[in-house]
Amino acid sequence: MASNYSQKVKGLKRGANMAGKLHKYFFWILLGFLTLVSGSAYLYWKLERGGEGSVFEALWTILFTLIGQGEFANNPHTMVGRVIVFALSIVGISVLGVVLSEVLTRVMKYNLKNMLGLNACRYEGHTIFCGWNGRAELVLKELAASGRQVAVLTRAKPAELSHYDVFFVAGEPTNEARLIQAGIEKAESAIVFAEPQPRLTNDDLDAHTVLTALAVESLRPEIYTVVELLDPANERHARRAHVDDIVYCESTLADIVAACASQQGISSFIGDILTYSDSGSALRAADIEPQWENRTTGELFAAMQADGELPLGVMTPDASSGAERWRHEINPPASRPVRLPMRVVFISKNSGK
Repeated sequence: MASNYSQKVKGLKRGANMAGKLHKYFFWILLGFLTLVSGSAYLYWKLERGGEGSVFEALWTILFTLIGQGEFANNPHTMVGRVIVFALSIVGISVLGVVLSEVLTRVMKYNLKNMLGLNACRYEGHTIFCGWNGRAELVLKELAASGRQVAVLTRAKPAELSHYDVFFVAGEPTNEARLIQAGIEKAESAIVFAEPQPRLTNDDLDAHTVLTALAVESLRPEIYTVVELLDPANERHARRAHVDDIVYCESTLADIVAACASQQGISSFIGDILTYSDSGSALRAADIEPQWENRTTGELFAAMQADGELPLGVMTPDASSGAERWRHEINPPASRPVRLPMRVVFISKNSGK
């Protein structure tokens, strides 16, 4: 029994070595197979059929001959035809098996690497999620509803991703190589979540968030970065990383709850304007077009209202900030002149699903 086991192990090793060699020379094997098929098709068309019909018909016949089907496979008329049938029956079918198995192997490897988050993201203009927490799926749902492509970079693949068409990259969000793998060089925006970790305080989590933001901004300074902080006292550290927006989910939620308690019935309104995945209305911001330069916000707002949109305010660049930040003004005077660059904040209908 020991002898049989040893022989099997040696056989498996020889098979593994042969598979490695075939994988290494796959291009030449594929080239030889294509040469064999195309050459056989030409010889069959030229000598067996005397140039009658088309070369494509001859190629079709050769492909059927590979699997032992068709009249030519069973009854070649010339010596060249017999040689072709013999070569295709012995060599061709073997090489075809190698080619098909290699193609299937590569497809399976790609899919497996995709599941494990080892492939490189090829998206352009997408959003990268750095980290994951309980709020990330809600953000993903809204971005998916708006048609935005998303790549998620986190240490372990969240189970929720199976419900969405997103690209997953496994790794530490502070790692520059993993950020490049997630397509940071062609991404439009990045969202850095406060990812919970065992035995870490809020300050520790915020420190990790800021480190991730630094890695993102160092690789692509022009990307629009949104970070989630747990403690507002850490905002100054995030600003040094030149992030564009900072969100305090806990304090924002507290403000919303307080507003709902003091302004009865407003919760459904808030929920509506912050949701993009339904058929209701949502809060939006857009660049003001050049034709509105030197006109007034009153004229702009009137035109938007005529189109069924509800303007709320404008945003202008904050010149006092070293980073690209916007200063907002809600309900500006109608006489306020439009000076570009300027953005308008408004409510409009969703496309609906």
